[in-house]
Amino acid sequence: MVSGGTIRRAFGALGVAAWILALSAGSALAVGPECDVQVSPRAAPAGSVFVFTGSGYQPSELTLQKADGELISHVLNVGDSDPWEVTLRSRVGDEGPWTANFIDPDSDCTETVSFRVTLSSTDLIDDIAAATSAAPTPWLLYLAVVVFGFTSGVLIGRARSLVRA
Repeated sequence: MVSGGTIRRAFGALGVAAWILALSAGSALAVGPECDVQVSPRAAPAGSVFVFTGSGYQPSELTLQKADGELISHVLNVGDSDPWEVTLRSRVGDEGPWTANFIDPDSDCTETVSFRVTLSSTDLIDDIAAATSAAPTPWLLYLAVVVFGFTSGVLIGRARSLVRA
C-alpha cells in the first residue's frame, strides 16, 4: 500500500522539477535581441528636429504614420553603428501625433516610438515683450522722462497760480 506522504513527496519533487524547467525555459525565451529606440524631444513645434536614437539592432527601414494617415516608408542606412541615430525635421502642416517604426528584417527587430508635432507659437505680444525686455533701456530716455515730468509740473503749477490771481 502506498501512503499519502509518499505520493505527496513524489508529486512535490515533480512539481519542483516542473517549476525549475519553466523558469529556465522562460529565461531562455527572454534571450534575444535587445532592440530599443528613443526620441528626443517627444513633442515640439513644427520646424523642429526630432532625434531618434536606437541600440541593439541596425534598422534598414523607417515607416512614419500621422494619426490614421497614410504610411510613409524610408530606406535607412545606419551602418554598423550601435547606438545609431536618425534625425527628422518636421514642417508646418505636420502638426499632430506621429508613430515611427524602425524595422530590421535581419534580426526581426521592429521598434515603435511615438512623438507629437505641435503648433508653432503665434503669440506676438510675448515675442515683442521678450525682445524689448532683453534690450537695455537707455539712460537718455530716463532723463527725458524725468525732465519732461518736472517741466510739465512747473508749467501746470504756474498756470494754476495765474488763474487764481
